[in-house]
Amino acid sequence: MRHFLKIYIIAIAVLLSSCRELPDYLVGDNTVARVGREELTTLEISQAVPKNLTGSDSIAFVKLYIDKWLIRQLKIEEANQLFSSSEKDIEKLVEDYRQSLLMNKVDQYYVEQQMSNDFTDDDIASYYNTHKSDFTLDRTLVKGRILRFDASYRQSKRLKEQMLKAASSTTDDKTFTDICEKNGFLLIDNRSEWINFTDFLANLPTTKSQDYSSLLDKMGIQEMKVNDACYFFDFTSVCRTGNVAPLELVADNIRRILITQRRSEIIKAHEEEIITKAMSEGHAKLYGEGENISTYKSNPQPASQEEINTTDSATTTNNAATAKDKTAEPNNE
Repeated sequence: MRHFLKIYIIAIAVLLSSCRELPDYLVGDNTVARVGREELTTLEISQAVPKNLTGSDSIAFVKLYIDKWLIRQLKIEEANQLFSSSEKDIEKLVEDYRQSLLMNKVDQYYVEQQMSNDFTDDDIASYYNTHKSDFTLDRTLVKGRILRFDASYRQSKRLKEQMLKAASSTTDDKTFTDICEKNGFLLIDNRSEWINFTDFLANLPTTKSQDYSSLLDKMGIQEMKVNDACYFFDFTSVCRTGNVAPLELVADNIRRILITQRRSEIIKAHEEEIITKAMSEGHAKLYGEGENISTYKSNPQPASQEEINTTDSATTTNNAATAKDKTAEPNNE
């Protein structure tokens, strides 16, 4: 397979060479393409080709790989020409990004070592009770049922009574459900989950232009009729706009909040630990304003990562300036 793959690669390389004006140069048997001093070899391509590709698929993959390699190298070459004056800025951005990745890896390491997502129902309820104002509803939610049946059904009164009993008895609820199934009635049961009031109304003969909020004030089973269909419906729970959202509705969101908080606590604790350790060992030191390890310990105010980076940068700049000044001083000896 590797032998045939090499033939494919060389064949494509010849094809590409005939279609592009590439510089004349002497290359080894393993070189497929070159841009400046950068070379693409058959080894690199063969390692990139997925093992499950064969025949025309592998040829197509190799051609695409070579095309992308050429474009990448030519763009990098062009960028170096266009932005040579800002090379230091680019290098700084790359270095800042590298440092950011390293710090994130350190944070993630300690988070994975200490993190626990096993927050209890009590933890979630405690956060909910302390931060209820954060969970104000911007829409009305309801729980309830809707029953649709033919207006010609002669036992509608009995059906309504059975629906009423079903609300308080498991046995009666099953009987009611069996009646609906037997007669082909449409029963929409949302008693176990909160839904938007507008979504609930969408299953009733209502219009969007009319206000139906008054329905929420009524208790028990209500009725609607349109053409040949009758509707029985009731609300088992109502939570209006402006009220605090039910705990069951925001529990997952609270769990995510607690996870985020715990993550921040782990990272902050580690930052405090490494700062204290480095300063106590003399590996790190604060200058100016009488700051030293004793005042730091008595009033621990761990700097943020941004502040630490800024301090390191300023210290580096000051040291460089001092070195430069010493170099510039005349030697009077």
